[in-house]
Amino acid sequence: MSKPDFMAMSKSELKRYLLDHRNDTEAFRVLMNKINAEPNQKFYTVDEAYRLEELIEAKRQSQDNS
Repeated sequence: MSKPDFMAMSKSELKRYLLDHRNDTEAFRVLMNKINAEPNQKFYTVDEAYRLEELIEAKRQSQDNS
């Protein structure tokens, strides 16, 4: 059985694939490379973790308004 072309897969496709193939380190590395290549990433520290609920709600509202 041959593996899919991970480089041609979107992030969403890779995430779905990894849900069924959790031990596939090659697919995981490709997904991490795609995520790391995105511009304008925002990383939060442990001290900012308390804001998680607030951030999720803001994201939901922005999607609802789109």
